[in-house]
Amino acid sequence: MNRVLKLATAIFILTSVHARADATEDCNDATNTTQKIRGCTEVIQRTMQSDALSTAYMNRAIARAERKEMAKALTDFTAAIHADSENNFAYYNRGNVYLDLRKPKQAKADFTRALEIAPDMSPALLNRALANEMLGEREASIADFRAALALEPTLFAASEGLKRLGATPP
Repeated sequence: MNRVLKLATAIFILTSVHARADATEDCNDATNTTQKIRGCTEVIQRTMQSDALSTAYMNRAIARAERKEMAKALTDFTAAIHADSENNFAYYNRGNVYLDLRKPKQAKADFTRALEIAPDMSPALLNRALANEMLGEREASIADFRAALALEPTLFAASEGLKRLGATPP
């Protein structure tokens, strides 16, 4: 869970009229995972807006992943994707969970989908490179590490990945 999993927490939920404001605040901002899960669950139960629903599922999934509840996190990330199929952060974060579970094939598919939605998402390129590396796909891994560095030249993990694979930076 040391990857950039928390990108989604900065996205604010647009709640329906019926959702309580403090539940939304808890879902967005609580540092206590129990409080965050409770707030997101309330938002999920009360909102109908697909983007708000997707973000609430995603924030709850992040809290569950922090608690090492990976099966529940995967379920929530999948629900976030079903609520909004263009939520690149949901794909990215679900890919991180798959990577943590040593399921690089599934992780690669999610990182690829995140990149289809947001081609300049350097963390997705970096983590897809890691998934490719786990799959033994050296050239694809090198290409992704280089692409990540092209977007973000100071990305240390990408430079280290290239060194590990015996490749030179772009």
